[in-house]
Amino acid sequence: MLFLLIVMLAASLVALVLGVAGGRRVGPVALVAEVVMLVAMLDVHVPALGVVPAPFWALLLGGCAMGTAVVDRLRRHTRPGGDHLHALGMLLGAVFVLFGGGHAGAGTGHSHSAVLLPVGVAVAVHAGVVLSTVVGGRLPKWESLRRAASLASVLAMGAMVVVH
Repeated sequence: MLFLLIVMLAASLVALVLGVAGGRRVGPVALVAEVVMLVAMLDVHVPALGVVPAPFWALLLGGCAMGTAVVDRLRRHTRPGGDHLHALGMLLGAVFVLFGGGHAGAGTGHSHSAVLLPVGVAVAVHAGVVLSTVVGGRLPKWESLRRAASLASVLAMGAMVVVH
């Protein structure tokens, strides 16, 4: 679990640094959303934290996903190479926060196993589409690295939920 937490933290920080250094491609809304997702995952998965309840984080991440989707849609004409998949990654992060925050009530008989298959399919589709855009060579190398780091962070978050 500690390894996955370190991978998630490192990949998120790399994605943030590349987003800030990448110039015009990544706007401040997407960067703020990334920071919110990073803080949410740390708060939910680091046992000493747990300051904010997971449902609040999930709602906030859902709001960030909608905000990034709206901004991306509005800026599509000025940023044709924008990260249209960022909102989906944020929604997956919201699901992971809910699942990760659910361990406190594990003894109550509440199980998330009924939704693991659809979430797994969503993660696989998201990963496939992100990888195809990264490997396709249509993006600058810097943006490809940022998207790959962001994907690694989302996959580590999902793995933490599965392991937990």
